[in-house]
Amino acid sequence: MNCSLSEGVSEHLDVLYDEYDGFDVQQTTVGINPDEFAALGDRPNGAEIRVRIEGDEGVLALTDGNEYELPGGVVETDLRPETIVAVIEQQTGVQCAIDGLDRVSIVCLQCAVVDDELWTLSAIFSATALDGTPEEGVVWREAPLESMPAGSPN
Repeated sequence: MNCSLSEGVSEHLDVLYDEYDGFDVQQTTVGINPDEFAALGDRPNGAEIRVRIEGDEGVLALTDGNEYELPGGVVETDLRPETIVAVIEQQTGVQCAIDGLDRVSIVCLQCAVVDDELWTLSAIFSATALDGTPEEGVVWREAPLESMPAGSPN
């Protein structure tokens, strides 16, 4: 079994290299069992994105149970700044400007039993808030967003 980038991941990487300078790329291969592999096989050919948006009130965060996370999700089209901005504004109600791309992770998920592989790509962007009011479930946080409990003080 030989890991080579799937067409979708390659296309996303091409756009990222065209649009952004100076970001880290991490790549790894992970073996998974047939059940996990089958569950992932129906995933869209998108990229997982997260955006760290800073504004006068701190860092924008989505509440997720007892945790906070950066806004984002799966983008199935391209990863150009205007696409990322539109996804984030729709999700949060806050307009932002993408400042840069901080990190890209590429993972090859292999299943030896079925002799197949799937590729995933995730990217973390930095941005500056421009305008808008956070929607319900979206808050400004002063603390860094690294799995903070939702009940913790700012």
